[in-house]
Amino acid sequence: MTTVLVDGDIVAYRCAAVNENADAGLAVWQADQFIARILEDVNADNWKIYLSGENNFRYRIFPEYKANRRNVPKPRHLERVREYLVCEHNAIIADGREADDELGIAGTRGLHAGVIIASSDKDLLQVPGTHYNFVRRELRTITPLEGLRNLYGQLLIGDATDNIRGCPGIGKAKAPRILEGCCTESDFVEQTWKAFEQAGCSERDYIIAAQLLYVLRKEDLFWSPPLDADIHGN
Repeated sequence: MTTVLVDGDIVAYRCAAVNENADAGLAVWQADQFIARILEDVNADNWKIYLSGENNFRYRIFPEYKANRRNVPKPRHLERVREYLVCEHNAIIADGREADDELGIAGTRGLHAGVIIASSDKDLLQVPGTHYNFVRRELRTITPLEGLRNLYGQLLIGDATDNIRGCPGIGKAKAPRILEGCCTESDFVEQTWKAFEQAGCSERDYIIAAQLLYVLRKEDLFWSPPLDADIHGN
């Protein structure tokens, strides 16, 4: 049996946004069609939908997390679509974390049990397993090494959409060169920390960025990257 774990945040937002000037019923109908298409595309017979809730722990780490989105108006039917996903599809609302984290936790638990993570969010590509990009309609497998490379590459680049600072002077072209040859998590930590240090960043800058970017794999809201003991090579 194949279970698909659906990023409800993106489904709800896209369906609400495209129907901004239409009736809410059309946005809800389109959400239904969207989910049905995902299930058909990946040949899944079971699904779980996750939505981000309140009290995201990342705001306690960095109050300016996603501050650039605060004044951006949301699609007017967004809450109606979210409510529909909860009432009709039993969508799970994450408390204290994001939908991404729930997908990471559930996806890791089901790594060898026919589980597919369905999203178009690049952040989830740090989680090993089978992924389906429902915008590009592409199915791919992320290995543990690829997951590390995606996470630490994002750490170097940062994420402007979420107001997460990366390493100054490092962009999409330079990051892969820094990580070239890394095979273990210690390698990735060593190379990324060296880049941060050379750029004049503090250890705190590094850790905060890592904690903001990391998608949870286990129920630990205060995850700390495995750099606390060996960031200086100890």
